[in-house]
Amino acid sequence: MKKLALVVAMVGVAIFLTGCNQAKSSTNTDTAEVIAIPVEAALARHGEISSSYHTNTTLAARAETDVISKSSGIVQQVLVEEGDYVLAGQLLAVLENERQRFMLAKEQAELSRLDSELQRMAEMYQRKLISADVYEKLRWQHDAVKASVDLAELSVRETEIRAPIAGIVARRYVKTGQLISQMAPQSLYHLVANAELEAVVHIPEQQLAQAKAGQAAILRFAGMLPVQANVSRISPVVDAQSGTVRTTLIIDNSKGELRPGMFAQVELKFDVKPEALLLPKRAIVTIDNQHSVFVVDTEGKVSRKPVHLGYSSDTTVEIMEGVAEGEQVVIAGQGALKEQSLVKVVSTREF
Repeated sequence: MKKLALVVAMVGVAIFLTGCNQAKSSTNTDTAEVIAIPVEAALARHGEISSSYHTNTTLAARAETDVISKSSGIVQQVLVEEGDYVLAGQLLAVLENERQRFMLAKEQAELSRLDSELQRMAEMYQRKLISADVYEKLRWQHDAVKASVDLAELSVRETEIRAPIAGIVARRYVKTGQLISQMAPQSLYHLVANAELEAVVHIPEQQLAQAKAGQAAILRFAGMLPVQANVSRISPVVDAQSGTVRTTLIIDNSKGELRPGMFAQVELKFDVKPEALLLPKRAIVTIDNQHSVFVVDTEGKVSRKPVHLGYSSDTTVEIMEGVAEGEQVVIAGQGALKEQSLVKVVSTREF
């Protein structure tokens, strides 16, 4: 009897403990079902996105030149300073030119004498009073003196230092009283034409099929608003060492805000889609080169959907397939999610 009572007591304890464990397990299951994982989400929307390439460059002047003197002499006047804008042909400096002017006056006087004599001889030649040989020799002499006058005038003009191009005086080397030697490699001024600037970038060979002359580019400078540029020309040759193609951009600088030598970040826009389906880049989960997103349904549960991506920018990506417009997609908190996880959307961000 004692053994039977002991067995009955042990069976009762076992049944009681089993019931408690089942109750505890049931309670834990119920608690897990009501806990929702907090996430941030965004709504898939249509918007503009472009295929682009990012690189760096340095601005350069499209035209610049050193101004030298074609004549020898002492600098008499300096008319422009660094920072001045000059037009093509504008007078920059003047050399002493008394000797050249005296030579010009002498040749002009000789030409004037021959003009009168030639006119008189022409009348006599028409009247057959002189031979053709005498008349022709005088005409040749007149032409030679006229050429001497032209050379003397050129010598006077060459003492006037003029700007060969329009632009900004970047450097002034010349000083009043300085002796300038003819055709010496001595620069008087350095001029920079900065109404239009250019920038050279090297794009990868893989992007060559998308690059075309006339495409837009965005240049960003420190402390300035972005500046618009355009692709001017693309080299027909690929650099075998770097695998890149030399591409030249043209930048309008009519306002004069930019300077040659400035550093810029460049975004080349190859193609623009105005109505692409977009999501924030943060929404994309990539595992083994497979892209997917977590979509929140009306019951607050998530489902994992594979997606095919298109163009991408710094913050957004184009969805080619897998998500529809207006669907709520998780953009933060994906690490704790799995299929059919219950979530609580704490915020829906716009992008």
